[in-house]
Amino acid sequence: MGVHVGAMRVDLHLPEAGSLKGRRAILNKARAALRRDLDVSVAQVDDTQTWQRGSLAIAVVAGEPAGVDRVLDRVVAVIERDPRVVVTGVVEDVAFLDLDRDPTAGLLDVRNRLPGQP
Repeated sequence: MGVHVGAMRVDLHLPEAGSLKGRRAILNKARAALRRDLDVSVAQVDDTQTWQRGSLAIAVVAGEPAGVDRVLDRVVAVIERDPRVVVTGVVEDVAFLDLDRDPTAGLLDVRNRLPGQP
């Protein structure tokens, strides 16, 4: 049995965040929207002392690579619905795990792109 796993890091600029509390509110809204709309796992993965910067890590699992790609392709659009957020970078990693043979199976591909790039 195999599964396809996708992970993405999205780097964000939060120009309206004037405090750590404001930053946290914006990031929490983005995390909630991703969970609600795409049913993905989301974690904040950055230096929590920078008010106007943030990074989110997103993970998705599917039986087919197209399922992973379909979800990852929608992540940035969901985040950018909030006008207080500017996506500054995206890093994606997609892997196939053959759980019957080797749970640490190799990488299928790695994609580094900026918003708006295919």
